[in-house]
Amino acid sequence: MASVIKRKNGWQCEVRIKGHPRITKTLKHFADAKRWGLETELKIRREEAGILKLKFPKFAEVAHKYINEISISKRSFKDERYTILSLLREPWSEYPINRITVTVVGSYRDKQLKTVSGSTVNRRLDVISTIFTSCKKEWGYPVNNPVLSIRRPKKSEPRNRRFTEDELHKLINGNRTDEVMRSLIQIALETGMRKSEILRIRPEYLKNKTLFIPIAKTKPRTIPLTKKGVELIKGAPLPFVVTPDYVNKKFAKLCEHYKIKDAHFHDIRHQSLSNFMIQNKLSVGETMVISGHSDPRMLLRTYNNIKVEDISKKLN
Repeated sequence: MASVIKRKNGWQCEVRIKGHPRITKTLKHFADAKRWGLETELKIRREEAGILKLKFPKFAEVAHKYINEISISKRSFKDERYTILSLLREPWSEYPINRITVTVVGSYRDKQLKTVSGSTVNRRLDVISTIFTSCKKEWGYPVNNPVLSIRRPKKSEPRNRRFTEDELHKLINGNRTDEVMRSLIQIALETGMRKSEILRIRPEYLKNKTLFIPIAKTKPRTIPLTKKGVELIKGAPLPFVVTPDYVNKKFAKLCEHYKIKDAHFHDIRHQSLSNFMIQNKLSVGETMVISGHSDPRMLLRTYNNIKVEDISKKLN
């Protein structure tokens, strides 16, 4: 229903209908505001606001359809499903898809930015955008993608966390670190592999001094290994039977116990690849063979964390 209240600059009419986002407009005269409210409510109820007389499903319905028909075949299914389930806790997930406007998505973005980074918000917006694209291209619903019309948050600055020798010693040799975590940390440090790649290692993937990675972020690849890397993989309790979430939580507990601040498991990969370039003198192209990056700019921006002291040593 429509309600009108007095504001400093006129009369504000607010239209609230169950299952739709609220719509407001401020007009100079009370009569105009009242008339606008009645007309807007009538248009919504009769679906005459330039929209075909078509029953649009709720966002929650198409989100479940997307999970079961499209997302399930992706390698990122678990992560994407987790994101979608969090979206379904939002009140607007019960709106019909044609009523999820730029304003609705923009408000969601602003709320999320209060608790998570811009990169995380962008990943969640990507999922919303993909669902709307599927609605239009796969299932034939004439809807506009509201994500395409909003301002995206800036990406967070790449992390530049490097572990000290003392911190690495505690993580690897500390009495709180079990065999599995010790093996994971050492392999990550010696190979520069991603956490998900390490957890998928099988004994048969090791060939001489190389390791085949069948499932990676971009495409399968084979990486060269150091002598120590070969020994670590041969001595590891393969296959690992822990989940990525378990590794994250266990690593966070270890850091808390050893008083290591602002550290994530993925930072070990950062440090490993930086070491390849700084200590082993590998070029960006050679490091890309190990890291699996397809764009050298990503490797330079994110991993080439050469400290001022390192450059000073070269100059002298």
